[in-house]
Amino acid sequence: MDIREYDGLVVVTPKDFQRIKHHHGRMIGNLPVRRLYFVGSGEVGRLLEEEKASGVIDGSIAEKALFLNEDDILPYEAVSDVISEAMQDVLLGEKAPRGLVGWYYQQFLKISYSKLCNDEYYFVWDGDTIPCREFSMFDAGGQPYLDYKQEHHKEYFNTIEKILPGMHKVIGPSFISEHMLFKTDTVKQMMSKIESNDGIKGTKYWEKIVNSLNSNLLQSNSFSEFETYGTYVALTDPMAYRLREWHSMRVAGMFFDMEKINERDFTWLGRDFTAISFEKNHYVREDCRNLFDNPEYQMKLTARQMLEVAQGAFYGGSYIEKWDYSNKDEATQKKERTVFILAGKESEKIADDLSDRLVRVGENIVVSDHHYGDFESVDAVLASDLKAVIAIGCEIPGEEGLRKRDIKCLYAGAKDETGKKPDIILPAANADEKSDWEPVVEQILALLND
Repeated sequence: MDIREYDGLVVVTPKDFQRIKHHHGRMIGNLPVRRLYFVGSGEVGRLLEEEKASGVIDGSIAEKALFLNEDDILPYEAVSDVISEAMQDVLLGEKAPRGLVGWYYQQFLKISYSKLCNDEYYFVWDGDTIPCREFSMFDAGGQPYLDYKQEHHKEYFNTIEKILPGMHKVIGPSFISEHMLFKTDTVKQMMSKIESNDGIKGTKYWEKIVNSLNSNLLQSNSFSEFETYGTYVALTDPMAYRLREWHSMRVAGMFFDMEKINERDFTWLGRDFTAISFEKNHYVREDCRNLFDNPEYQMKLTARQMLEVAQGAFYGGSYIEKWDYSNKDEATQKKERTVFILAGKESEKIADDLSDRLVRVGENIVVSDHHYGDFESVDAVLASDLKAVIAIGCEIPGEEGLRKRDIKCLYAGAKDETGKKPDIILPAANADEKSDWEPVVEQILALLND
């Protein structure tokens, strides 16, 4: 159990529930939740009771595992009807395929659960992912983690910009990490913000998401609940979470037989990975057998070392697990760290403009408005990956400590600003012309990379 109490959700189909049944005990026992709800059709509920009755899940673990019918959160047919209508140009009166609807439906279930949740937080976990060990979603001081991984899918952000105008990618990595700790009120605020977008057809948030996509985009799975929520938090209340790099082995099914993987394997994997996933389209090739599950190899190499070798050998264009700074020189590490932009109440517009320009040239940016005043030091929340802090119309909390850690602290303002002399001269807040920003961006890049 974590230092705060909250419930967890695993949204799963009956077929996928049965596929992972050998590891439900590990999942339930290791996840840091008070109760774990398996969310799905009535058949999932029947299968869960069957596992309890047969002893596959027993004791205190069984008491922790509960069923929640998906239709009690959001009716499947309602979502199916809206998607079918949005795709009539290609469906020609037919219903949208269940697999396509399911991709969006399972994400909408995770968001819509906020309406039923009475706790400050709730946790969601992918049904094909197994925790290697116990872990926490809060640091020792009670700050929740917002976990990220090293991947990126551009179309997710195109959708975010449609449903939440003004929102944009804020960090280089991705918030998609097979799990997320949602803050209930923040999810509700995000839903309300989407529903207030009068430029998109529909009244419910999920209707607007569907109707923001054409038929081709709907078929290419162009929405991510994790990426949308992470971006929303980063741009509206970035101090609400502490960023943490998360490592899970997404391709475990290519190297381990799901029914034969044992405790020794999990212990070895758990030194480098918090969790592993068995995706349904993965299988163990003949030339991959007796590698990762070989005790002699496990004694000589770490799981990370093994995976890095395997990825280099044959993955091609498939998903590759990445580490922030592995095998990179000091200059590259510094370049890829995050720039945190602080803005006073009167400077939010120009901070957004500056952020947009810096993102375009490849910088990882997190922007905060006056919420920064809730903390004595930026160092307490985002220090681990910081390259610099740029303050516009405000002071930098904990500046002395940041400078000692070789984190650049820069002040930006207009030419006629009084008081602290700015390191960066900014154009007027309403400056939109590219020519106004080019010299500013060049100046900032020179300061950041000095």
